[in-house]
Amino acid sequence: MAAESPVLVVLTTGKEAFVRANAVLQMTLMVAKTGGMPVELMGLGPGVEIFRANQRNSPAFGQMLDTLREAGVDLTVCEVSLENLGLTVDQMFPARRVRGGVEIAEKLAAGHTLLTF
Repeated sequence: MAAESPVLVVLTTGKEAFVRANAVLQMTLMVAKTGGMPVELMGLGPGVEIFRANQRNSPAFGQMLDTLREAGVDLTVCEVSLENLGLTVDQMFPARRVRGGVEIAEKLAAGHTLLTF
């Protein structure tokens, strides 16, 4: 049975919790594949670190992000979080940049289901 409202998954867990972040990515993939609704995955705060292309766990995260993208998940990163962590776009895997708080508020107002990790 497909849910009626789109889903916004907000990941605030960074590379320090690889297993947890990976579990959230896997869960997001299953929601996208089986839920029948639009899904967005947003990296917020330390969560933007999974989008970094130049770290030890990057190959695993990069493959999973590609898989999510292929499954139709809209990948986004908070540009304020990037700035606060001193990260630049050229250090990141491809993702749409958003203002995290604004994006969350707009999605909630539009009736999205919000999942945070």
